Amino acid sequence: MSPVLAPERSDCGGVSEPSFEPGRVGATDLKAVRQAAGAAPMVAVRGVHKSYGRNEVLHGIDLQVRRSEVMVIIGPSGSGKSTLLRCVNLLEPIDAGQILLNSEEITRQGVDLNAIRRRVGMVFQQFNLFPHLTVMQN
Repeated sequence: MSPVLAPERSDCGGVSEPSFEPGRVGATDLKAVRQAAGAAPMVAVRGVHKSYGRNEVLHGIDLQVRRSEVMVIIGPSGSGKSTLLRCVNLLEPIDAGQILLNSEEITRQGVDLNAIRRRVGMVFQQFNLFPHLTVMQN
C-alpha cells in the first residue's frame, strides 16, 4: 500500500482535524491556501520511483509542498514514508523521476549533495542525542 499524502493547515497554531473530503483542507479550500503561499512549490516530487531489489517501495510518487504548507504522510509500516523523506534529503538515490527544491532539480547528475543537505533538514525517527550537550549543540 502506498502512503497517503494529506495536506493539513491550522489557523489557530494547533493541530487541525484531518480532512477526508478531496480538494479540501479543514474548512479552507486547498487552492486558496496554495495561492496565498505563492505559485512555485518549495519541494516538488515528480514521478519518483525507488526499489530495493525487486521490491518497489515508491511507484511514481508526485507531490508539491509550498511555503507555510504542512504535509502529513500517512501509511502503514513499510509503505515508503521514510524512504520518501530520505529521497528528498538525498540520503537515498531515486531510480526514476525528479525532486526539485525551490524549482532547482536536486536529483540531476553532478549536484553538490552536501550543499543540498545544508538546505534540507530532517529529524530521524530514532535519533540519538548526547545528554551533556544542549539542543543546539546536538
